[in-house]
Amino acid sequence: MTPVYVTGVGLWAPGFASAAAFTAGVADPAVTTARAELYPGALRRRASPLSCMVASAAGEAVAQAGAALSELPFVLASAYGEIGISVEMMASFEEPEGLPSPTRFHNSVHNTAAAYVSIATQNRGFSTALSAGEETVAATLCEAVALLHEDVPALVVTFADEPTPPPFDRCRPPYAAAAAALVLAAAPGPRPLARLTALRRGDPSARPAPLGQPFTHHPCAGALALVRALCAGLAGPVALGPPGPRGLEAVLELGPGLLRGPEADP
Repeated sequence: MTPVYVTGVGLWAPGFASAAAFTAGVADPAVTTARAELYPGALRRRASPLSCMVASAAGEAVAQAGAALSELPFVLASAYGEIGISVEMMASFEEPEGLPSPTRFHNSVHNTAAAYVSIATQNRGFSTALSAGEETVAATLCEAVALLHEDVPALVVTFADEPTPPPFDRCRPPYAAAAAALVLAAAPGPRPLARLTALRRGDPSARPAPLGQPFTHHPCAGALALVRALCAGLAGPVALGPPGPRGLEAVLELGPGLLRGPEADP
């Protein structure tokens, strides 16, 4: 594939207000809810927890890239989307009125976070939302790279999932809420963090680098691992999902040759 460049990263999770904090691995117990400063007050009060996580991670990534969310195409990835609010809404059918609240309803769709970011930043450009189960991270990066190959100069891609509520929490191991974001660009710009040189089939026997118990089983653990590698300055392959015959890995390149750009490659 034609290399693309990572120019900004962001992350939010309970205990970790930024990508750097997550990489350092020292949790702050005061970080319990995403501040989502991107949203004005009224919008923030209506926003779902998942939408606030996405705004916090995307805002950090775009600020680091020196870009504007009002101008970038927005790609949202989530294996389960607004599952917490969706379950709440379904439970409301058993309430005496038998009808969900309008707030629950408009916060229950899969692209809720993309819509909130678009409204907050007055971005009238392209956005899309994807879900691919355990392969959500790999599928979303493939989508993002394809968009960059279609003359999109840069975009922001976000990955987010919250814990599955009862009764669905019995279907998979527990994990903590988390959101990650990357700004990807077709050209390096003044301060690229890394060059993404390949999305390739990984070694089926390889295991992803451990993230710690709260995040090991997160559906978007591959994106969390990718952000951690970028913040730590680690080059090489990063597994994007569980091992298996269809598992993909991203290959990061850092070092003195990064700033040359693809046109200088031999």
